[in-house]
Amino acid sequence: MPGPLDGVRVVDLATINGALAGRVLADLGAEVIVIEPPGGHPGRSRPPFAETAGGEGDSLYWAAVALGKRSVTVDLEDEADRSRLRALIAGSDVLVESCAPGHLATLGLGYEDVRTLNPSLIYASITPWGQDGPLALAPATDLTVEAAGGLVGLQGDGDRPPLPLGYPQAAFHAGAQAAADAVVALCERDRSGLGQHLDVSMQACMVWTLMHATGFPPLEGRDPPGTGEQRAASAGFASPITVAGLQLPTLLHCVDGLVLITIASGPAGWQTLANALAWLDEEQGLPERVGAVDWFEWQTLYEQGELPFGIANEAIKLAVAFLEGKTKLELVERAVQVTLMIAPINTTEDLHNDPQLRSREYWREIDGRSYPGPFARLSRSELGPWAAAPRLGEANVLLERRREPVRPAARANGSRGQTFEGVKIADFAWFGVGPIISKAFADHGATVVHVESLTRVDGIRLNPPYKDGIPGIDRAQFMANYNSSKLGAAINLRTAEGLALARRLCDWADIVTQSFTPGVAERLGLGWEELSRERPELIMLSTSMRGASGPLRRFRGFGSHGAARSGFVGILGWPDREPCSPWGAYTDFINPRYGLAAVAAALFERNRSGRGQHIDLAQVEAAIHFIEPLMLDYTVNGRVAGPVGLRSLTSCPHGVYRTAGIERYVAIEVRTAAQWRSLLGLGALPGFAAPRYEDAAARLA
Repeated sequence: MPGPLDGVRVVDLATINGALAGRVLADLGAEVIVIEPPGGHPGRSRPPFAETAGGEGDSLYWAAVALGKRSVTVDLEDEADRSRLRALIAGSDVLVESCAPGHLATLGLGYEDVRTLNPSLIYASITPWGQDGPLALAPATDLTVEAAGGLVGLQGDGDRPPLPLGYPQAAFHAGAQAAADAVVALCERDRSGLGQHLDVSMQACMVWTLMHATGFPPLEGRDPPGTGEQRAASAGFASPITVAGLQLPTLLHCVDGLVLITIASGPAGWQTLANALAWLDEEQGLPERVGAVDWFEWQTLYEQGELPFGIANEAIKLAVAFLEGKTKLELVERAVQVTLMIAPINTTEDLHNDPQLRSREYWREIDGRSYPGPFARLSRSELGPWAAAPRLGEANVLLERRREPVRPAARANGSRGQTFEGVKIADFAWFGVGPIISKAFADHGATVVHVESLTRVDGIRLNPPYKDGIPGIDRAQFMANYNSSKLGAAINLRTAEGLALARRLCDWADIVTQSFTPGVAERLGLGWEELSRERPELIMLSTSMRGASGPLRRFRGFGSHGAARSGFVGILGWPDREPCSPWGAYTDFINPRYGLAAVAAALFERNRSGRGQHIDLAQVEAAIHFIEPLMLDYTVNGRVAGPVGLRSLTSCPHGVYRTAGIERYVAIEVRTAAQWRSLLGLGALPGFAAPRYEDAAARLA
């Protein structure tokens, strides 16, 4: 089955800052031609490297981001080569680049230059700060952009400097977003016949990883609790947190490793304690005073002020001690049967041996190496990866061939409107991933109806910050931020009348999005097979933690559990301590980029075939791609990634340093010799003036 972007040609001029964009488009079926200088793309020399015979010295970073691409060598300093490149661009659909603003224009390859050759070209520019503004030409690295985007300052133990994720993330966020935006622009081109210039800011992409933190300054005039000036007083990730007198654990030391646990965060969190105590009672029994409380109603008792806190804390300690006597597999198997908001803190080794990923045949064997598989499953289109990273210049013959891009007649030639105007979406997804995806469609003009009921509201209505600091289901910035541009409908799915109304809404929609636990939509009569039976044009997105099939498909969790399951918690922290957790529901900000790309690509394909399809977005499977080089370091070299603190494989210095003021820090990362000389020019590091230190390897040593 061809990918949904079959027939689309992409010219990939991206540096390391945007290399993932072409990979995502290649996975969607586009022909992606990476333009390399004669000496090869800088990504070919980026660690980690293969240490096995036959591939020794190969960059595993490049093996990940260049998967499925074709390679053409072009010397951008040579006018004859640039002329051949212009001819290639003239016959292409998308160009992705991540040079400094204005650089390609000096070579006659800027957007205004190439749009005259190809008015329908989508030209995506990925830069640290965007194409304009006071910082547009400022230097930047992943660390400094992640810091400037706000994420670094929210992470790490309070008695040490803040920490970034254990593997650079800013370029991956921007690359995935640029790919999704390019697919949206292809859909718009089907309406207008015109291309456009996409301006993707890495910093802006990082701001979208902050979850509800962005709402605290405007609504409460402060940073989120436990951050900013309060950071030093916050408990470490491994310590229980105190909420209204309750001592709530976040980390369990079970028999064979660490497990993340969430108690008292929404209905599922409240049920976690109840189900843990029921399991304990089943095997060992409960003390009489603890067993006398109906723990399945303890949220109601808490809200009514009738919860005996002494007994509640005793019950929590009993539950924790009991759960810590289990293995990770025992805990996961129980969590599939009942609501237990837990997640093993997986290493790269754990991921490769994960039974759910194995059952879904996730791992792809390509040229003797095991790679993470498709970021989503589509019912009529197969997603990559399919082919290994290309040899340098293996597709140079493409520079000599002329191709006219294949474009359908535009429906409204030359006129611009909202991209998804007229598209109708029934949105049954809650919390983060699904709502952010449908919000993107709503922001681009689709009519999106978000479904809840007063008997069961979307859980992010119950989380601060609130307008004027007053709690209320219509006052949460969290909810407003993820559901702007939408309409809302209150439909009680527990009644026959509600289900009938929900079915009418689905039959009205072009796209249905849902985040029910796998199997629930089918029981409600709202599953894919039922909805699409007489509507072959329907597109449906189902997003869940572990996917729609496999033995662990019913595993539930938030993005914090997704971060544990997909390897991020295991690499964030200090080598001499237990790991930290990324801020908030971290994988909730990776998956919408992939989900938007998948749904928009399905819509693009439907414009050609007239047929829709089902999209199964398993959040753990998509998120793994943001640490894919580390996964390859395990599958190729057998090296298991762990917490790295502020260490870097490529840069030195690479750190977060305290400055004057209360809990104020600056992030510094030096990659190049010129950056190193600039740092020395400030009068710092007087013992490192020797010329040999201009080499990063010498500084790292």
